[in-house]
Amino acid sequence: MREIPKTELSPDNGAVIDTKWQVGPLRYYACAASEGNEADIVTVAPRMPEIVVYDHTGFRGAYARTNLSFLYVGDFWNDRISSLIVVSGVWRFYRDEYYKGDHWELGPGFYECFFMERGPDDVISSFQAIALTAAV
Repeated sequence: MREIPKTELSPDNGAVIDTKWQVGPLRYYACAASEGNEADIVTVAPRMPEIVVYDHTGFRGAYARTNLSFLYVGDFWNDRISSLIVVSGVWRFYRDEYYKGDHWELGPGFYECFFMERGPDDVISSFQAIALTAAV
């Protein structure tokens, strides 16, 4: 049996994955023949939401890369996320587990210590993907 590092976002480490994950409505047309409004056609498939979370500011320390939403980030990651990279999608980060409490919405970008500007550092207990972003 594989030993799971305590820094991994895993049910073996107390993390609770959201099995009812939803990113909202998605329209995709594989060809020019489509139904409905021409403006609704997506020419490139959107990327699935993905983030990388770090234990310390400046993208240092333990890290985990995921495309899953977590009702609870686990005992190791609870109140420890200090910086992150939103690779794609729009994500909502919550102060409390089960998507409760204060929250912050972030789109693609590098957030070296974004909690310093938006609120106290190291307060995240759950997060979820709430929207897709276009592929680049």
